[in-house]
Formats: sequence, structure tokens, C-alpha cells
Amino acid sequence: MHHILDDPIDVDASFFHHRVVPTRIAWNNRSYPIEKINLIHATHEGNKRIFYFSVSDTANSFKLRLDSELLEWRLVEMYADG
Repeated sequence: MHHILDDPIDVDASFFHHRVVPTRIAWNNRSYPIEKINLIHATHEGNKRIFYFSVSDTANSFKLRLDSELLEWRLVEMYADG
């Protein structure tokens, strides 16, 4: 099932070779460990740099948005089994 969202989320991340690597998402009173980073890309909204992360766990895929100016994470899309 595909969901279009714009929900604030908490993200645990590490830094590896000067890159942000999300490791866990907390959303909707649940925790989702990130098993795989499928794609990372950046865009601009005016002067802001926005990063998008397509990530997955064992059963779901997520598209995350990081506003690098506000340091705000949002869940923008979710694909769930079932």
C-alpha cells in the first residue's frame, strides 16, 4: 500500500565519510530500523538545500526529506506490504 504523507519524524543518523546516514525512523509511535539506503538526492527550494533519502526496512520502503536549513526530517512517502 502506498501512502503520500508529510509527517514530522524523528530520525537517528550517523555520519559516514561526511554524509548523513539515517539508521532508524520513529513515526506513529513505532520504530523502524533502516536496513538499506536505496537512493539519496538533493534539490533546492530557493536557497535551501533539501535532501531526499529512499530507504527501507525488511517490509517497508520510505521516502524521507531533510531540510538542511531547519534540520527537520519529514516522512513524505511510505510503501507498506499488505
